Amino acid sequence: MPYEGRYRLSVAHLLVALVAMFVVQPFVDHMAYGFLVASVFFTIVLLVAVNAVGGQRRSQIAAALLAAPAVGASWLQHVWPDSLLNDFYFFFSIVFIIYVIVHLFRFVVFAPSVNDEVLCASIAIYLLLAVAWALLYTLLALWDPGAIIFTEAADAHSKLEGFKSLYFSVQIITTITFGDIMPISDTARMLALVEATFGMFYLAILVSRLVGAYTGRNDSN
Repeated sequence: MPYEGRYRLSVAHLLVALVAMFVVQPFVDHMAYGFLVASVFFTIVLLVAVNAVGGQRRSQIAAALLAAPAVGASWLQHVWPDSLLNDFYFFFSIVFIIYVIVHLFRFVVFAPSVNDEVLCASIAIYLLLAVAWALLYTLLALWDPGAIIFTEAADAHSKLEGFKSLYFSVQIITTITFGDIMPISDTARMLALVEATFGMFYLAILVSRLVGAYTGRNDSN
């Protein structure tokens, strides 16, 4: 088995870090230095994810090389605000998250049995998909401020970043939308459709995997 031994704690740690980031995010957006707190939690998620890609050394080295520029850019942009550095941060963060998702998905699909590690990895993948698309929406909103709009008057001057982008992403991936944030441009609509499709197909694959593993275990018994 190619992922032997590394997942026992690392996947659980990644899931805990992701849940903590989701819970803390709406509160830190209203704090004076909330962006620093958000960066701390996101950095923890990235660092824990490096350890969650598996037991092969080359996989972890590749993960560390992808995570390093994302972590560095996330902190540099606080002391040196620059649009190019901001784009650099989003690009490497998204690439790294995709890399982690691919490795965790392979682990879930090829695991010989369904256990706590597989369940933790499955949930972590779903949350990471929402985070990756939240970063994409934030990047799109920076490039095209009118691509995604707020329909509520109280949020008319808000920016799609931080918790708001995560909130919008979770709405799309779960296909439970409230109508307070709407994609307007064709690019934004395309991203929303792709995310919703990914979310539905992932849940379908996950359910079939769990049912198949359960059926196989009953047949062997």
